[in-house]
Amino acid sequence: MRGSRGAALAIWGLLVAFVAGGCDLLLSGAGMNFGGDFPAPSQIASFSTGSASIAIAGGETIQLDQLDATSGIESMMGSDVQWKNADGWSLRLNGAGMVLPDGFGTTMGSPAYLTLDRIADGHHWTTYDPSRCVVTVETADKTAVRGTATCRGVQWYDAVDGISMEAPKPADEPPFDAEITFEATP
Repeated sequence: MRGSRGAALAIWGLLVAFVAGGCDLLLSGAGMNFGGDFPAPSQIASFSTGSASIAIAGGETIQLDQLDATSGIESMMGSDVQWKNADGWSLRLNGAGMVLPDGFGTTMGSPAYLTLDRIADGHHWTTYDPSRCVVTVETADKTAVRGTATCRGVQWYDAVDGISMEAPKPADEPPFDAEITFEATP
């Protein structure tokens, strides 16, 4: 038990170093430099207006008409936009508009991904596998974040079911497919 806890703390420490110091600090300290210094991130836009919809196959369409006050896009990590509604549903888009520094090339593909959450009946359900949704970003700049996603076989996970280094187990809920649209503007 101690070994796995120590490994978890070591990984957590690396993640904290990555977030606090950025890739350049972490990787250049390990002798890896990808073509120079990483630029400092800067705010491109804050978004205050927007909506999203989640059309669940064979079920309802959920409208998300509230935009979180911290929603925006920044130069290095791209978007962090969250839409929600009064029924406990939320959708978060991360990474749209991410600009990779020189030296990274373009082999990583689109870094944009979605996370769905639903708080209802004493549960906080969340999605865990971003590969289940193919995100198409039409716009991700100072004017807007806009696009669609097609999700297949999405499963819910209990967001409060303890945090560990092991992959979470899906909730006893059937997987679902969904078509998603989203837009946010300043």
